[in-house]
Amino acid sequence: MKAGEKLEDASGAAVIVVKPPADGEVGFQPGGSVVVGKRYTCSSCEAMVLVTKPGTAEVVCHGETMALAQPKPLPSSD
Repeated sequence: MKAGEKLEDASGAAVIVVKPPADGEVGFQPGGSVVVGKRYTCSSCEAMVLVTKPGTAEVVCHGETMALAQPKPLPSSD
């Protein structure tokens, strides 16, 4: 798996790999949903994907659901 690779599920959900996992694969499992334009990250290996199409699937890595990535806080302007 490499950065820029596109993955698609039968439900229509599609993602682009932003940061590939060091070992293992990113995939889908039924249930749940993903939000277009959001990044999801793996808590084990820091892999990251960007959702390009919605669908009724969850993104998984290492057999666990990937979590919605939190935006980095901007520095204070004071």
